[in-house]
Amino acid sequence: MPEVQRWGAQPPIEILRQLLDKGGWYDLKDVSFRKLIDTRFVSCMGPPGGGRSFISPRMQRHLCVIGLADFDDDTLLRIFSSILHWFFAVNKFNENITKVENKIVQASREIYKTAMGKLLPTPRKAHYTFNLRDFAKVILGICMSDS
Repeated sequence: MPEVQRWGAQPPIEILRQLLDKGGWYDLKDVSFRKLIDTRFVSCMGPPGGGRSFISPRMQRHLCVIGLADFDDDTLLRIFSSILHWFFAVNKFNENITKVENKIVQASREIYKTAMGKLLPTPRKAHYTFNLRDFAKVILGICMSDS
């Protein structure tokens, strides 16, 4: 995110806000208004912190803010255990492997939780973010194996 100026504006976000407010931008060469038609604006962001800042209320008024709660441990275990159980059953894996499917998911969940808690993004390394997609990639990687 761009640095917040002392009055709360963030120049790149203000350009997007002008598009949403006015429907376009001014061309500085001939001082004419360039209207953009048939456009849709879709955005998403994580909560402020770790290099991310708040957006201004002037921009936020154009958006529909939706907050999603994190899954609890039991839900994660059930979702990913079901995926592994199905995969092992369809591909007729050995019983020794199918017995440890819950342990695989629990171990992956613990690593995921540790990464989320200890490997936090910083302003210099804002791209260091871990989310549920990383957990899912581990499980989907296992689903690429052969019996």
